[in-house]
Formats: sequence, structure tokens, C-alpha cells
Amino acid sequence: MSVDEELMLLMIPGPVPVHPRVYRAMSRVLYGHRTKEYQSQYKDTVELLKRLLHTKQDVYLFAGSGTAAMEAAIANVLEPGEKVLNVVNGKFSERWNDLSKAYGVEAAQIEYEYGQAAKPEAIAEALEADEDIRAVTICHNETSTAVLNPAEEIGRIVRKHDRLLIVDGITSVGGDHVYPDKWGFDVLATGSQKCLGVPPGLGAIWVGSRGWEKIQSRKKKLPSYYFDLVKSKKRYDGSGDSPFTSAVSLLYGLHESLTMMFEEGYEQRVERHRRLGRITRAGYLGMGLELLADPKHYSNTVTAVKYPPGIKDSEFRSLIRKFGVLIAGGQGPVKGKIFRTNHMNICIERDVLTTMSLIEITLKQLGYPVSLGSGVSAAQEQMLKEFD
Repeated sequence: MSVDEELMLLMIPGPVPVHPRVYRAMSRVLYGHRTKEYQSQYKDTVELLKRLLHTKQDVYLFAGSGTAAMEAAIANVLEPGEKVLNVVNGKFSERWNDLSKAYGVEAAQIEYEYGQAAKPEAIAEALEADEDIRAVTICHNETSTAVLNPAEEIGRIVRKHDRLLIVDGITSVGGDHVYPDKWGFDVLATGSQKCLGVPPGLGAIWVGSRGWEKIQSRKKKLPSYYFDLVKSKKRYDGSGDSPFTSAVSLLYGLHESLTMMFEEGYEQRVERHRRLGRITRAGYLGMGLELLADPKHYSNTVTAVKYPPGIKDSEFRSLIRKFGVLIAGGQGPVKGKIFRTNHMNICIERDVLTTMSLIEITLKQLGYPVSLGSGVSAAQEQMLKEFD
């Protein structure tokens, strides 16, 4: 049995399915990226991103993934020899450690078990104990564990202690509430292939006023050519585009995707992601499965599920793929122990119920005594509550 790849249902936490309108926008004939026409489209796209973030501060785009935006954050804000506190509770927050070390930044860390959320009071204690820490990094929505960290509270604490806060918002921006100004962020990185609903290849970075103060007062030469935010600012302030070649087709797609978001409505979009999260979790719990994340900090864009005894990751994901659904496994210490499914961007209830039903069949075939229909019916009951 095999499924046409073009019919595969992507339920992995990125890249996620892309709306046909976005594909059509991307199929436009390429235009010169230094023309007034393209610069107008670029500016419009940046303004839509700023609207999404409820900000008047700067937003810059890179031809690169969300990790490119994360690297730009570390490279510009911190200097070799300075100290950063990386709050680690999953594979993607670990990436801040790797990036820090790559740029000669001293990396301290607070580490949590996978599935647990960051504790703001522990961050406060660390900042009080070490005056050398110049900045704190967090992953707002830890994709590897399906945990939503309390970014607003962390922002208040970091601001109170007069340090900078650098945030990975790659799977929260466009799918959940993110208010970088209001929440005390100084730099925020995101990428195109998650809740923003565009194929991989665009990174975006928001910089607040305190972030700019730090960038513009650095003493050592920036150890990067492409990721120089001063160049990005100078170019955008002058001509309204990027200092280097843009990913033209991806920008067309991002403009269309952002346009669609505001057609749906910001609050309506956030609520849809949250509703799908509740339906998804109800379905898995209805099957008798256990979720990885702390129930007080469930992600609204992705869910992580522990495998029951006797179910092997490779067999499970290979079998369900034959049914036409692609889901993700675990990473780091939970590799082989969990699977993950998304409920972001254009995902709707139909996709969740389809995935639930095929997961039940797959588990049954692998010998797990699931009652067929238990997860689907639990998800359906939650749907009825949501639309009551």
C-alpha cells in the first residue's frame, strides 16, 4: 500500500500544509527585487508582520529558516565574552546554547525535564545571583515537547532585572498570542514554515528599542556579514527592502498568507488554534494515551503524545504514513518515546479527526488494545462543547 505524496496529510509541526492561495501567489512571475514595485510589496509584507505582532518596531526578513533569525539575534545582540542565560526545556531551546557558543558567548543555562515549562521564579533567582548575565533566551512554544512557556511573566521578570530577553517565537507567531512590546521582549525570531503558513526559507526578526540600543552600542566588530542588522535597518529605512537578494516568491506567499490571517481575524485565528488543541488533546486522552506536556502549559499549536508500552516509534510512524498521514517523532531524550502532531496554520477539525481515526487503526494493528472510535468520539464530544 502506498499513498501519492501529493495527497499526504502533513501533521508534522512544520513544514505544515500551505493554502492553495499561497501557492498561487508564489507562482507569480518573478520580478526584480530592486524595483519600486517589489519594494512596495516588501514594505506591505513587513507592515502586515508588524500588525500581526501589534508593534510599530522594526521587523526584518532573511532568506533563511527560523534558525537564521535566531542566529542573527545572538550575533547582533551579544558580543564574544558576554554572558547569556539560556532557559532550556526542549530541543529547540537547546539551540540557543549552540548558537551562543558558536559566537563566543558564555552560555549559562537553567535546564528542565522535557515536558516541563520554564519557571519564572528560577529565572529571577539566576539573574539576582549573577550580575554578569546580559540577556536571557527562551523558546516561547517549545515544539519538541509541546510546551507553551509563560513568556509574558518571564518578560516582566527580565525587564525588572534590566536584562535583555531574546525569544524564539517560531511556532507561536501567527498561531497564538504574541505581544513583544507589551510582554517586554527585546528581540523575537520566527520563521515561515510554521504558523505563518509559507514553505520553509524565510526568517523574520523583530527588534525592540532596548535591543537596538544594545546592538548600536556594541564595542566589538560584528562577526557576521549577512546577518548584520545595522545593514538591514539602513537598507529598509532607505529603500524599503533587504540589503541582499530577497526570496521573492516566498515573500509573495507570505504577503498572501498574512492577508488571509487578517481576513480570518487575529483573535479568531488564535481561538481556532486553541480550539483544535483542546480537541486534539481530548482525542488522545480518549484513547487512553498520555500527553508529555505539563497540563498547565499545553501548546496551542502542537501536541506531544507518549507511546504506550510495546509500540515502537519507527513501526508506528511508518505504518501511519502508508495511510497517508505524516507525523513527527520525538527528539533528544524523548526520541522514540513520543510522537507529535500539529494543529496550526490551515489545520481544521477534519484533519484532526482523520488523523485520530488512522492513529487508532495503526495502534490496533501494532497490538495496542485501543477501542476503535474511542479517540474520535472523545474528539467529537469536545467539538460539540466547542461549538455549543
